Amino acid sequence: MNKKWKLVGAVRCIVLSAAFMIFVMAGCSNPVWYIDHNYGVKLAEKDKKPMLFYFKEWDSTQHRNMKLEVFENSEVKKELLDTANIELEFAWSDPYRKIYGVQKPQVCVMTDSEGNKVGSGLYVNPVPTAPRFLEWLRDAKAQAKAAIPQPGTGPKK
Repeated sequence: MNKKWKLVGAVRCIVLSAAFMIFVMAGCSNPVWYIDHNYGVKLAEKDKKPMLFYFKEWDSTQHRNMKLEVFENSEVKKELLDTANIELEFAWSDPYRKIYGVQKPQVCVMTDSEGNKVGSGLYVNPVPTAPRFLEWLRDAKAQAKAAIPQPGTGPKK
C-alpha cells in the first residue's frame, strides 16, 4: 500500500507541474502595456512595431470595462502582441494628447514605429464590442505597418 501512495503522489506531482507549466506558457502570450511613453516609443522604433496609444481615465468604469470586455478577448490579445501598447493617463498626458489630437479620455490611437498617426483614433466610450475593436485594430495596424520602412527598401545609392 505504501508503494501505491508513493506512485499516486508522484503522478499528482507530475500533473500539477505540467498544469503549472501550461499556465506559465499561456501567460507568455499576453500583450504588454507600457505606462512609460518613452520606453514604449524606444521599443517600437527598435523593433519596427506600430504603436497603440490608449488614453484612459484610470478610475472610470469605461476603462475598467475596456480592459475586461475588450483587451482580455483572446483575438484582441493576439492582435496586440505585435504592437507596442502604451497606456497613458489622460489627465497627465497633455503633450501626447496635443501631438495626437486627443481631446477626451477613452481614445485609442495607432501610429507607425516613428510615432506618425495613421487613420483616425477610436473613441471607446461607450466600450465597443471586441469584434468592433478588432476590426479597427486590424485596419489601423495594416496602415501603420504599411507606413513603416522595410529594410532594403530605401533609396539606392
